[in-house]
Formats: sequence, C-alpha cells, structure tokens
Amino acid sequence: MKKLYFKAFISLSLLMGLTLLPVPTSAGNSKKSNSTTEEETYKSLLTADDKIYGIGSISKTVTATAILQLVDQGLIELDSPVSEYLPAFTMADERYKEITVRMLLNHSSGLLGSLYSNSDLYGCIDDSNHDRFLQHISTQRLKADPGAYSAYSNDSFELAELIIETISGLSYTDYITKNIMIPLGAKDTITMLSDFDSLKIADTYKNNRLMPPGMTTTLGDGGILSTVADLSSFSTIFMKDHYSILSSTSVAESIKEQAAGTHIYDGNYGLGWDDVNAYPFNTYNIQAVEKGGDTDNYHAMLTVLPDYNMSAAVVSSKGSSSYASLLANELLLSALNFTTSLPEVTEETSFSGEPVAIPKEYLEYSGFYDGAASFSLDFKNNKMYLTLFSTPTSSTNKMNKRFELTYLDSGYFVCNDDNILNTIVPVTQCYITEGLRLLKNGDEYAVQVEYYSKYFGISTDFSSLTLATKLDDFRALASSKTAWNNRNDKKYFLLDEHYASAGYMSQPYIWGEISNHNDNYFVINGTLYAMTGDNSLSSVGKKRDIVDINIIKKGNIEYLSATNGFQYVGEEYLSDLDKDQSYTIGPDGFTRWYRITDSDAGTYTSIDISGEGNYYIYNQYGALIDSSLFANDTKTSYLIKDGYIAFAGKKGTKFIIN
Repeated sequence: MKKLYFKAFISLSLLMGLTLLPVPTSAGNSKKSNSTTEEETYKSLLTADDKIYGIGSISKTVTATAILQLVDQGLIELDSPVSEYLPAFTMADERYKEITVRMLLNHSSGLLGSLYSNSDLYGCIDDSNHDRFLQHISTQRLKADPGAYSAYSNDSFELAELIIETISGLSYTDYITKNIMIPLGAKDTITMLSDFDSLKIADTYKNNRLMPPGMTTTLGDGGILSTVADLSSFSTIFMKDHYSILSSTSVAESIKEQAAGTHIYDGNYGLGWDDVNAYPFNTYNIQAVEKGGDTDNYHAMLTVLPDYNMSAAVVSSKGSSSYASLLANELLLSALNFTTSLPEVTEETSFSGEPVAIPKEYLEYSGFYDGAASFSLDFKNNKMYLTLFSTPTSSTNKMNKRFELTYLDSGYFVCNDDNILNTIVPVTQCYITEGLRLLKNGDEYAVQVEYYSKYFGISTDFSSLTLATKLDDFRALASSKTAWNNRNDKKYFLLDEHYASAGYMSQPYIWGEISNHNDNYFVINGTLYAMTGDNSLSSVGKKRDIVDINIIKKGNIEYLSATNGFQYVGEEYLSDLDKDQSYTIGPDGFTRWYRITDSDAGTYTSIDISGEGNYYIYNQYGALIDSSLFANDTKTSYLIKDGYIAFAGKKGTKFIIN
C-alpha cells in the first residue's frame, strides 16, 4: 500500500511529518489523483532530518497500544482490577482495589498525580523510578473514587507499564520494540534503556548552552524518543484502511470517547489519547484524534484522521506541544485540500449573544475556587465578579485582580475589558476571546472556560479548560495556622535529587506563605494548599496533580517530603560557602547547599569534580546561572551576591574549588 511521507526540517530544533495513505472514497468527495509532477513538487520543497526527539506523553498512546494488544490476546480485560494483574500494587487507601485497567488509560483512576522527582535527567541512565514506583504510591491516598472523573494522571501510565511487564514477561522497552515498533518498521524509536547512538538524539540547550542528551525516566508515561517518520508509521495503526497490529475492536475502543464523569474536569479522552474529536476538524465533521507531549527538553504532537488515512507528527526541542498542534493542523488541512474537497466553514472566533439577567440558580456558585488558578466568585447588580488570587505561573501571593463579567443569552459569561486567561497563563499568543460557563455535577460546582486563541497572529485554535472547582468550607486548626505562619517566606531546597536532574534547572527550592485571602490555606509557588495539620499540607481542587506535603523535624532542621517524589530541606540546612574548602557528598547522598557571601560575590571560580556529580550556581532569585552540565569552554563561573551553590552527586563525590 502506497505511503507518502512529507517531512519538513523547519529549523535546527523542529521537525514535521505528514503521512497520507490512499483516501477512501467514503471519506469525502475525492479530487482527481495527484500527478507525479505535483507529488515531486511537494517533495522538492521539503527536506528531512532523522534526529531522535523525546515525544513526552505521546508515549501514553504506545503504552495504551501495548495494553490493548494484551487485551486482544485474552491476557487482560480492560474492566478488571489492576491488582488482579499486579499483585504487588497496594495503597494506604483501600479504594485502590476498585481501579481497573481502563481507568488507568482514561485518566480516571483517582491516583494523586505524578512522580516528578528524577523524572528528567541529563546525560544519565537511571531506572530507580521504575524500581521504586510501587513503594512510592503504596503510602498514598486517592483523590477521588476510582472512575468518578477523569483528570490527567501520569502515574496511571506507570502502573500500566508495570502491568505490561508482568503479563508479558518482558521489560517495557523490549515489549514495545518487539511487538509494536519492529512490526511497523519504526527502527529509531527508543527509550533510555535501548541500545542507541547518543549522537542521533536532538540537541537541547539551557541558558543558550548545549546540554547532554535529556532522558525521561518514567517510560510508560513519557520516556519514549522517536522520529517523525516512526511516529507516522505508528499512526497508521489507527487508520481505517491500513493493516494494524491491533484488532479493529481495540482500535475502535482506543479512539472513542472514554472520559469518565458527567462534566467538567478534563479532556475528551480516548485510551491514551488527549482528544478523540479535535478542533478544527470537528467543524468539518471529521474525526481527529490527537496526543501531545512535553518534557523538560522536548515537545511533540501526533494528530490522526482515521477515516481519511492521514496523520501529522511534529517534534521540537523548543516551543510547546500547543505550537506543535497548530503546525500539525495546518499540515493536515493542506493535505485535505490537496486530496479532498472540504466544505466552506465559517470560522467562529467569539462568543456572541445578548446580555440578559443572570439566572438565580447561579448565585449558588458564589465562593472560593481552586484549579488552574485560585479565585473567588460573587454576584452583584446582574454582574459576576471573578477575583483572582494566585496562579501556578506566579510565585506571588499578592495578586488581587478583579474581573467583571456579563451573562449572555447564549449561556456564556464574557469579560469585555480584560482577559482572564492571559493573566493566568501568559504565553506567546493572543487570546482572541473567551467565554466562561458555570457547570454543576451533583454537589460539585465548576467554572469552565472556552476560548479561541490566535498564535503569532496566524493560526487559530479552540480549547476548553476547567478553570477551577468550588472548595468546601475548610477550616484549619489554630495551631496549624500558627505553625505555618512561622514558615512564611521560608525556603526549602532540593535534597536528594539525582545529580543530573532537571529539577535543579527550574525549581531548586520552594517557598510560600499563608494566603492573604483565606488564612486556612498556604500558597506555595502560586499553588493553594489546605493546612491539614501543624506539619502537613494538601493541594486542593479537582485537578491534574494533587500533592500532599509533610514536614519532619530532626534537631533544628526541617525536612519536607511531597507525594510527587521531591524531598526538600529547610534553609537552616545551609551554611556559607568557603572557597578554601573542598566539599564531599556524605553517606546520606544528600545535596549540599551553600550561600554565596559578600566576600566571594563578584569573583570567578572553577570547580573540579572527583567522582560522579554536578554543581549548580544560582543568583539571589534562584535562577540558574551556571552548572557543570553546561558545555563551558572556560570552566569558570561567576558568583553572585546572595546567590546559592549546590553540590550534587553520588556518595563520596568531591568538589574542589579553584
């Protein structure tokens, strides 16, 4: 069967691929066959590059495919409990026994969130996350009844990875290589545990300096690396008129809507797919299934039009999966116009309607909300007011921005003089317009935003997002308020991350303070936590990642642990850097942190490392200035007043300052 690959090398950090199989006549009104001249013209305009890129969470579609293969073989049933296939899986919350395999693949398991600690490493192969995963979640609770609602869950796909290994008797890497990639001819799809040439992996940069190859260690949820050609081959599994390594029943199951719950919490999921009826193709009554992926280093998007035997893959080492999605859409729309007569569709870019009285039942929505942001809703003089308190993109607890919204007879609330989303998620794009809906499911209240956005003034996209859910009337104990008030503005530094962890790049420490707007909550780096005890916190809302935090004090030092795997230590752990000393990682393997004093500030230094480890140098705001991970010809680093330096490595690794 003929297959066309259109691969465009756009820049040093971006690749796009387009797969077209012969279009079935039932898919639309076919145009005349493309002439050889037309095909060669397309090819002459495009060049190709075969670098391997991390595909991030597109790995979830591969994991789901592996599970469905085992379903086809009668070795797994989607609606059977996970514990039936993985006896070692236990949790502190007895409801874990109700989690089924399907719930893992449609994000409705109720697991708290994601094991982010040591999940992205530079230049190192480390499978400790795989080995510790079951122990990691064994002490955790669930955030919801299994199957209650779908909210994105990386940990669910780590469990699916372990099921694949247990049932097949193969490692995850060997299974997907032998049973998925080799049959498809996808020879350049790997994980960190594959036999590969590191020179084939696409370069990435931090602070404009070359980094070692980046690897995601949680394989089942985001650890696959691939090429656009291999992604295009993989996409053919889900096409209508192509031989598939899955049964037609499993393919249909994969790409049908599977999101649990009756409203509001997250995407239009399939099994492993983010959206099984994606924009803009749904405006033409064309089904499009898509999955994006983002890691610390790479970004990707795979979009498939099953009935039209088409797909587009985009991978990059800059940007985002959102940008990749726009490119994939443009490729596919061009291909559709090249092969099929698309009807004219009027593009909607606004939420229209006439202002009318706000229905009385909406007054019940007044209250405090948390999700993608923390805010309150109140109603006055036929207007809804949204007062924004904090967002995960801001590290401040000082935000207090009020938006006035008008209710339209179309069912939307609109803000005429400002933009809520652009405040919450400031990115390089222009939101054309947004409309808010108030939704209820049982006794749950939620605010959903739908929006049309124009990226770079060119491509328009439509999305919906559950902005937040209404919080219960939580009251913290007086002793807890006192304990956490004493921790206002206190910094906690990464303690036991792998010496090549991306955690040192973006968030070397956390800090917070009691909310200015509701003193029952603590705000850490823009995220709201309920003060559940004198030494415990829990992030709130119905959302993707719920994190529980606990503090243990040893002597005069506080140690903070989070359910996302990160461990921190209070700032009292730090001492002043002495450039006349050498520093050695102790038997506990903990990262050693030091303050840069006035006497050392403003000087240059070089650091020799004996053993396996890295140093990281920060300014006074925690922004990374230099690291031994960077390609650095001079090997000297500038020390900034009130900054920090971290030494991370294996036990016994020695750092000698020159």
